[in-house]
Amino acid sequence: MGPIETDAFVWRLGAAILCGLILGIDRELRNKPLGLRSYVIVCAASAAWAMTAIDFAFQMARAQPDLAADPTRVIQGLVGAIGFLGAGAILSRKQDGHLKGVASGATIWASGAVGMACGTGQIVHALIVSVALALVLNLYEFAVRRLGPANASMPRDDR
Repeated sequence: MGPIETDAFVWRLGAAILCGLILGIDRELRNKPLGLRSYVIVCAASAAWAMTAIDFAFQMARAQPDLAADPTRVIQGLVGAIGFLGAGAILSRKQDGHLKGVASGATIWASGAVGMACGTGQIVHALIVSVALALVLNLYEFAVRRLGPANASMPRDDR
């Protein structure tokens, strides 16, 4: 493994955009707090940050072999930063104390992980996670519609 070539960068970024579309289309169509653009941007930016960190680590290793550059520290920072973004999607309802936007907050956080997976070359993993999350989001809504909110055994966290 070496520095990321331009064609690999474009492929990984394109995969991240596709994953962001898979995750974001459901949220956009349901008018959730974060829409399609947010998911695409988080996935693509996370992939770009991951690839930039990897390339930077290789540049530093070549320029100063005795200096250790750790690209996982960038990924660690992204996890917290994207969690902050997800927290912004969660709103408290004052009248009943229920939270709104929890699923959107969790999904935007997961989209950052998907983008980082694309950026580190784990594209198949990222696509599997994206499809799985899209299924969970849609199956949950289907179950609530089918069973009705009063009969649903699962709490509704993203009304």
